[in-house]
Amino acid sequence: MKTYMTPEEHARLHRRRARQTLGLLIAVLALVGIVTVVRAGVKGVATLFDDTQQKAEYEDRLEGLVLFDPLPFNGIENIDDLTLREAAVWGCVYSIQETQGSFDNYNTDPDTEQLLLPSVDVDAYLAKLVGPSFKLTHKSFEMDDMTVEFDETTQCYKIPVTGSVGTFRATVTRLFKKDGLLHVTVGYIPTQSSDDSILNTSSDTPTKYMDYLFSRQSGSWYLTGLTDSETKPESADSAASAAEPAPLAESEVNDAILATAGDSAAASVAASAVADEAAPVEEAAESTPAESTEASSESPAA
Repeated sequence: MKTYMTPEEHARLHRRRARQTLGLLIAVLALVGIVTVVRAGVKGVATLFDDTQQKAEYEDRLEGLVLFDPLPFNGIENIDDLTLREAAVWGCVYSIQETQGSFDNYNTDPDTEQLLLPSVDVDAYLAKLVGPSFKLTHKSFEMDDMTVEFDETTQCYKIPVTGSVGTFRATVTRLFKKDGLLHVTVGYIPTQSSDDSILNTSSDTPTKYMDYLFSRQSGSWYLTGLTDSETKPESADSAASAAEPAPLAESEVNDAILATAGDSAAASVAASAVADEAAPVEEAAESTPAESTEASSESPAA
């Protein structure tokens, strides 16, 4: 028996199916939205705790100082003047090399071919490190094996062509706040240079650590001090002891002695057996020549 639907029932069925389809679509969209929100939240939390970019920024800012291994100080006004000049000039040179890859945009002295580094670039580099209020009086200065000349006419430093500058390079290992100051823990990695590059890495292992202290001024962090770090490098003695095998326990020593003794006894027994087996063979070998002699002596008589 066939069942017929009235137009009203048919319309209600279509509306029901439309509502079901719409509900399913809304549920799918809601699920996609929830997944998107969760993924964004996880990514946001990971980004919040990831300070890799900050570490890289502080490495760039501190590279000039770390090059020359400054002594601890409290207050930027108490830093050694020569160290600050070396850090400002060579840190600026290093920053240009890192960011631009070359010095093609800079002029050179026509006579000596030395790089001409404008003092305004040095001021900009120093302002990022110690703050815009600090002013450096530009002048020539002597280093251990060279002179960095400042030209008053061009307001440029004449950078000597050299393949060896500085003692260490920086690697920032930790950022933390204490007593209102930002502590930047820096590992000092020794550098060697065998070519014309400013920095030539020979190792990635820091030989010491120092904490650079930054205070907050006008919404930014600027260097204000340097102190010894609680982080210490891994000592050579501990590394050597880790490479040495652990000593055997007394029971293990006794077992080894017994095993060696057992092996020696077994070897002795085996040697005796071989000797016993070899004895008849030697006797037979000794008797053979005699028998041959007798046979040869009897043969002519026959």
